[in-house]
Amino acid sequence: MTKFKYYRNLSLSVICIALGLAIGFLNLNQVNNGFPFKSHLVEKSGLVDWVQAYDYGIRFGFVNDPMSFNYPSKSSGQSVVEESLLKSKDQLVTILFEASNTHSPIYSSKIYYDFFELKVNGLLVRSYEESEQAWKSDNKLTPFIVALFLIGGTYIWRKTKKEYKYTRY
Repeated sequence: MTKFKYYRNLSLSVICIALGLAIGFLNLNQVNNGFPFKSHLVEKSGLVDWVQAYDYGIRFGFVNDPMSFNYPSKSSGQSVVEESLLKSKDQLVTILFEASNTHSPIYSSKIYYDFFELKVNGLLVRSYEESEQAWKSDNKLTPFIVALFLIGGTYIWRKTKKEYKYTRY
């Protein structure tokens, strides 16, 4: 084994271990798995002006309101949310959204607020609890991903050290 391969493999193992630790640390430090508490959400109502489906959720805006909202795909139920918003013409739509956290696409300066509950004419379409359950089930793979990085990084490290030991001149 050349020195280049040795250092490359050691670097790869360190990167794997560091990623595993970082993902694990971030996951442990998230309150409620990164999902906002219902008490922190704000209610807003209005008539739907526009609806846009995209890869990571459903976006929409109210009539005569500069705010734009996003239903994240991680909360599941996008088809129900999109269909309800599209069919809600002249009906009062009520959402629970996170006012303290906004995001914007790289290619645009438009700001979006994530929402986690939807009602059309007082009828519940997607509940906060359904969104929360979908969000948390999406995070169930995290411990396996962390273990994969840590075990894989350790394996590469040990294998590299062992091979280099027997091939040095």
